[in-house]
Amino acid sequence: MLVVGVRLRGLGLETVIASAALSLEAAAAHSLSVGMDAIILSDSIEGEARDVGQVHAAIAREIALRDRPFTKPILLLSGGETTVTFGSAPYGRGGRNSTFLLSFALGIQGFHSIHALAADTDGIDGSQANAGAFADGASVMRMRAAGIDAKKKLLGHDSWAAFEAIGDLLTTGPTGTNVNDFRAVMLR
Repeated sequence: MLVVGVRLRGLGLETVIASAALSLEAAAAHSLSVGMDAIILSDSIEGEARDVGQVHAAIAREIALRDRPFTKPILLLSGGETTVTFGSAPYGRGGRNSTFLLSFALGIQGFHSIHALAADTDGIDGSQANAGAFADGASVMRMRAAGIDAKKKLLGHDSWAAFEAIGDLLTTGPTGTNVNDFRAVMLR
């Protein structure tokens, strides 16, 4: 949450000028303005990025296959801060958003009506210069064509290399704000 504070007679008066909720609400309003319904799942989702990616993929598949719990077209929005837990094995490059998205991409293989992005609102996902990445139902196939084993990259904490190989990294540069992660999943 980005807060501007003012001292008034010894009392702290603060005004919120940006937050995860506000960023998601703005995205939802824009989506509605262009004719697509939007649902904010939550602005405070936490947990292992890989697991959260799998859950989002399961929800997207359910909508794609059965139009439940929401009907297409729809934009699913979520925020919060996931984590990536490293073991003792060597690991590559990437942050929690590209890890989330690689897990998500593995879960939506072949679903060409699903498109997603995941990014850190400060413009830096992990240790690399990208904010996050884009994915769709053909991402894993494109990775395979580029000689990338998406599952191995996910297990090796090298999601950056997987998305870099197919040109789907999102690079914004530092934004000067940080209102947690931003995830958008569009189903047509």
